[in-house]
Formats: sequence, C-alpha cells, structure tokens
Amino acid sequence: MKILLSTGCLYENPLYDVFEIARISGFDGIEFLIDKNKYNIPANELKDLCRKYDVPILSIHSPFVECDGWGGFWESIDRSIELAKELSVNLVNFHPQRGVILYHNLGSKLLDYIGRCRQTVKNSKIILTIENLPNPKHIDKIPLLRRMLPSFADNTCQIAEFARDNDIHVTFDTTHIGTTGRDILNIYNIFKGTIANIHLSDYDGTTQHLLPGRGNLPLKEFLGMIKDDKYDGLITLETQPSAIGAKDMQKAISNAKYCISYIRDKCF
Repeated sequence: MKILLSTGCLYENPLYDVFEIARISGFDGIEFLIDKNKYNIPANELKDLCRKYDVPILSIHSPFVECDGWGGFWESIDRSIELAKELSVNLVNFHPQRGVILYHNLGSKLLDYIGRCRQTVKNSKIILTIENLPNPKHIDKIPLLRRMLPSFADNTCQIAEFARDNDIHVTFDTTHIGTTGRDILNIYNIFKGTIANIHLSDYDGTTQHLLPGRGNLPLKEFLGMIKDDKYDGLITLETQPSAIGAKDMQKAISNAKYCISYIRDKCF
C-alpha cells in the first residue's frame, strides 16, 4: 500500500510546492491531476521534479475539464495513457462522462472505448481506473425523482459492476460516496476487489473533500476494513486546497503530516 498526495490538493500552487510537501511529509508519491493550471508541463520537466525531490509520480488523473490541446473526453484519456507510458506510471484514472440526469454515463460509447483502450494498455503495466462521482446537485432539488427513480438519482454501484464486466478497476472516492447518503462501509463491500486507488477525504454533509477526521464519514473504520482485507493498492489524499491550507506552505505541510499520521495509524 502506498500513500499519495494529489496535485489537486494544491491545484493553484506551483507544482514544486506539491513535491516539496510530499517529500517533507513522507508521502510515497504523487497523483498528477491534469488541469487547466498544469496541462502543458512537459514529461521531461515532470521527470526532473521526481528526481529533484525523490518523489515519484505513481498515478495520472485524466482531466475532467477541457484543457487546451488535450481534445475531448476520449482524447484526453488517450493522452493521459501516453503520458503515463512516458513517465512509467502504472495507473491512469478517469471520470465517467456526465449525462443529463446520470453522473455516471456508462453507455455504449464508453463500452466501445474501454474495449479499444484495453488493447492500448495490453502490453504495459498500466491499470485503468474509473472513478465514482458525487451525487448530482440537481437531484437534491427534486426529492420526488430520488424516491421514484433511485437508480437515476444514484447509480454509483453500477460503477463496480461496469468495472468487473469490462476488466478495469475503480478509484473509490470516499467523499463522493458520502454525497449519495450511502454508508461508505457498505458500499466498500460492494466495490471490494475492483479498487486500485482510493481518493481519501471527508465530508460533513455540506462541504466536500475535507481533511480526514474533519467531517462525518467513518473513515477510521473504513481504513481499518481495508487493512483487514490486506488492500495493497494506492491511497491518495485528495482534499480541497482550502482544507489543506494551500495558501500557507507551513500550514499545508502541517496538515499533510496530520493526514499521513491519520492514514498510517489505521492502515499500518
């Protein structure tokens, strides 16, 4: 099991800030989220940062917003895979497309793409993961729809079925599960065996991606469960910049150290 720091925790900061915090705090590596601030960093520069700080990039998160030169949804995943190959990174994560009602659009186009994508990564060590998304905010404004058509309001569990059926893995986001109102411990048991990466953060019923222990999710029990199950994938700290204190390096380092201790206390 390796613990990563997502660049999304400090997405407005220079990338070297993330590497510095990861090095000082004792993270095993970085998850590189490709976003509008960091989409155009050459692979050689990323390799130099890994060498300088002695912190590897172990996961690539495909963009979930449009980034210049990265194309649309499908092209951005393809480019993320190519970057992973350049950097010798073994995991690429992507968000499923958002539908009009469903956040998890698992239609035929995605099925066709996954089939082609498996061929792309066939002769590599790359694991492809699909991430569960938060509950659609507009669903909360239509309680009747949630009651009458629960699978439209929340089809999170179909992600696990989709991953098993298509021979890929899951990035399990604890906050995103929290927004559905479901018990993450029960949902973990449904996803068990498909998970290769865990996006760890807390949720208080209103604010997403808080530091672990600062919300209402049973994260200590969750971490105890994955320890008992001998989970050997990645755990990635993925918080809001405001939660980790991204504008103050010393505060961010202190919070990052707290998170490392929180995770290791229950998992090691």
